Amino acid sequence: MNANRLKKLMVISISVISILYVAFCILFYTSQENFLFPAKKIADDYKINSSLNFEELTLKVSDDVQLSGILFNANQPKGIVLHFHGNEQNILDMESLAKPLIGMGYSFVSMDYRTYGKSTGKLSEENLFLDAKLFLELLEKRGWKQSDIILMGHSIGTGIATQLASISNTKALILYAPYYTFKDLISEKMPILPIGMLIKYPLNSAKYMESVNCPVLILHGTLDELVPINHAKKLSKINGKLISIKNGEHENLTEFDEFWLEISKFLK
Repeated sequence: MNANRLKKLMVISISVISILYVAFCILFYTSQENFLFPAKKIADDYKINSSLNFEELTLKVSDDVQLSGILFNANQPKGIVLHFHGNEQNILDMESLAKPLIGMGYSFVSMDYRTYGKSTGKLSEENLFLDAKLFLELLEKRGWKQSDIILMGHSIGTGIATQLASISNTKALILYAPYYTFKDLISEKMPILPIGMLIKYPLNSAKYMESVNCPVLILHGTLDELVPINHAKKLSKINGKLISIKNGEHENLTEFDEFWLEISKFLK
């Protein structure tokens, strides 16, 4: 093979690789909601059942946007937990989380993000933060003081909870399986891509945490492979007490007695 032909093949190869790389970047940018937020829908006519005292919530944002949520009521509650779930959950998954908190004397409310459950509208980072604030305001309209409201977030919901805590005066913030920033996490998973340029949901928990004035509890599993515990360690250096759950993974922290014991101690 002569030098000219070899050079031509190299140019073609580099061009093809470059085109494929750009195409993959475009694909990530345009469709990131599909794998970052794999929404779990609930049919509009679905009737929720629960052994707990609950109320299904509907919050109308605009003519074409409404948010769905669920409220589990404690008897004579001493506070209420406003929870933001992970990206593979919806309000149907919240009863098992609400039950121990009700046992501690706290009511529990969780919202479904736009496109999740019965919620409608377009997802964006701005809308995630807006909707979280709207649910906080809904609780205030129902008579709850911010000083009686505990914010709680799991996985992708931790950034939403932390941002809301940074602009409010709530009683406390509880995070489990949090990331340092969502941009950093995705960059670790896809190091070949310029995530900083492509991500629409940077969810900069580290930045928000600097402005959080309430007590912070962070719980993370030592065996979490989806969001390594190093993220929680870095976040706790800014603010908060970190509890490492030995052998805990990303989705099973609530199955550990230590998880609930630490939350109970924190809320006393």
